Amino acid sequence: LSPVCLGSLRRAASINAEYMGSQHHHLLDRIDSLDDIGCFGLTELGYGNNAIKMETTATYDQDDDTWIIHTPTPLAQKYWITNSAVHAKWIIVFAQTYVHGKHEGLHTFLVRMRDDKMQIQPGVRIEDMGMKMGCNGVDNGKIWFNKVKIPRTAMLTSWPIWMSTVYFIAL
Repeated sequence: LSPVCLGSLRRAASINAEYMGSQHHHLLDRIDSLDDIGCFGLTELGYGNNAIKMETTATYDQDDDTWIIHTPTPLAQKYWITNSAVHAKWIIVFAQTYVHGKHEGLHTFLVRMRDDKMQIQPGVRIEDMGMKMGCNGVDNGKIWFNKVKIPRTAMLTSWPIWMSTVYFIAL
């Protein structure tokens, strides 16, 4: 298991708990005890870590106050994601963010990939990267999201500002 991925999930949950209330604070003990493993979903098949070109989307749905995480094309699949094929229950997803049809840039979201029994969540597809030239013991995978709904509070921006559900500003 990658300490970088574990640390990233721990920091993201801490930031969200500190700046947005206690929505994810309950995860901290489970992350620290390794009951909840996470992964860092930055790279995409078509774009590597070129964040400006990434295609994964997070679209705000005002009707039910949720985000819809979606992989719109094969090139947008999260690719070579450590801990994802077997171990992770959570992923920090980097996604192009849309609120009321307006592009708001790249933001991060905490998305549940598997439940506590390690069953893959609806709308999430995960595949192992298969045999590698080296480091076959490393758990790498590829991930797609098919309109996965997550709570508005799952956005991990340190200081998102919502003025009701009509106006959005991320600092």
